[in-house]
Amino acid sequence: MALIFCTQVYWLYTQYQYSGNEIAEKLEKDCSVAIHEEGNMRYNARNHHLRENGEKIAWSLKIKFIRSSTLITRTYSTFTYALPNGRNIIIQGKDINENDGSIIYDRYLACLYQPFQKTVLDSLLESKGYSRSKHFIKRKNMNIKMEPKYQITGGLKKVVEVTYCTNPMIKEGISFEIPIPINTILQSMAWQLILSLLLLFILAFCLIYQVKTILIQKRINALRHAFMKNMIYEMKQPQESEGMAVHIGETDFYYEQNELRHGNERVIITSRQAEILHLLSNKLNTTIDRSTLLNEIWGDDSYANSLALNVQITYLRRALNSDTTVSIETVIKKGYRLKA
Repeated sequence: MALIFCTQVYWLYTQYQYSGNEIAEKLEKDCSVAIHEEGNMRYNARNHHLRENGEKIAWSLKIKFIRSSTLITRTYSTFTYALPNGRNIIIQGKDINENDGSIIYDRYLACLYQPFQKTVLDSLLESKGYSRSKHFIKRKNMNIKMEPKYQITGGLKKVVEVTYCTNPMIKEGISFEIPIPINTILQSMAWQLILSLLLLFILAFCLIYQVKTILIQKRINALRHAFMKNMIYEMKQPQESEGMAVHIGETDFYYEQNELRHGNERVIITSRQAEILHLLSNKLNTTIDRSTLLNEIWGDDSYANSLALNVQITYLRRALNSDTTVSIETVIKKGYRLKA
């Protein structure tokens, strides 16, 4: 049962990780769309501002490609931007094609008009059902990457770390985290959870039933042991001469027959009770210590035997109840006295 339980927990954890990775992949796609939409908003706002003011965008671009001589062919590109203010900016990077040259300049213009807007990104993410970005940081001296870079971190609470170069021309960018919604993961693996909970319920029921059965069997074994102990004890008792009775008040006590007679009433008592009454009757109206009774009858004065003595005394009082001239008195912290 423990092995099945551990296997089930491991399987659920694996399913959780798998579902989380699936949702993370979808989140990465949606986040890329949101980032590009935010950049387009700023770029379009920049162009609208220029058109309203009658300004023109004037710039020139020189592109140089260098192919590496390694076994894996890579293209190293050099871009030279001649800006309207007379400043030249040179960008070098690998796996960047000529189409990326204009995209780099578009991002540069968008950032000149307005920096990256976190509030717009958060609104776009929330519209797609995700949480807002956290740990938003602006970074400098970043490697030039045209697309966002993603990394999944965290254990049970997964997050997607996003790194994006907002302005490749001056190597500025941002980094932030997007928590992967746990509720979405649980919804995607709802049937696995239901089956797992059902199996765990069955395992728990079997465990409780098994423990209950063991406890019942243990009680039965204890009763059987006590019964056999009493039987062995009674079989070992010496047989005394029949017909001898001890007179206690108006009651006749037949020790060898475990019998009490009071008038026409006859009461059969156990051998243990007969032993106790026999010791008490030998010292009538005299207090006998509890330890003496316990050692004589049970062989030791343990706590369990002391409780058993209390029970046997109670039964003896009931057996002698019909004779008002006889009583068993309790002497506190000492013992018992048979008074007649």
